[in-house]
Amino acid sequence: MEKTPKLIVTCRSTSVEYCEHEIGNVIYPRDPGVEVRESPFKGVLFVYTTLTPDKAYAVSSHREYGFVENIIPIYCALSYPLSVEDLAACFSKLPLPRRIKLKVRIRGLRGFSEELFSLAVKMLKSMNIDHDSKANTCLYFEGFNNVIYVGLGDCQSVFKASIKSR
Repeated sequence: MEKTPKLIVTCRSTSVEYCEHEIGNVIYPRDPGVEVRESPFKGVLFVYTTLTPDKAYAVSSHREYGFVENIIPIYCALSYPLSVEDLAACFSKLPLPRRIKLKVRIRGLRGFSEELFSLAVKMLKSMNIDHDSKANTCLYFEGFNNVIYVGLGDCQSVFKASIKSR
C-alpha cells in the first residue's frame, strides 16, 4: 500500500482541476510541499501533506469554497479483506465521541458496504458508542478497490461560496 493521504476531498466530476487548485491553495501556506492527486475515481482527490490529519482538516475544513464539496481527514488505511483486529486498532487511534454517524462509501467492491457498516456498528456498540443518524460527527469509511480509508470529521459538507447565508 502506498503512503496514506491525510485528506480525501470530493468535488463535482466536471470541476476536478479547479477543486485541485482550490484545496492546494488553502494548504500551501502551511505546507508548500502539499500534493493533490486524482484518485482512480472521478471527483475524488487525495491530499498528501506533512501536516497531521487534524491540522490539515483544521486548516481546510471551515473555509469558503466554490468547487470543493467535502473534506475528510484520514486517520487509518485498511486493506480488504478487513480483519476485526485491524478495525479495532484503527478505532483506538480515533477520538471517538459517545454518539457518531456512520458514512460508508466503498467504490470497486460490490456488497461490502453493508458488511462493513454492520461490523462498525457492532464494534462501536461494544465500545459504548451509539450510532446516531442525527450526530454532528461522522465516522467515514471511504473505500477505493481494496483500500479502505477511515476518517472522522463534521457530517456537514464544507461551505459553498455560491450559497448565501440567511
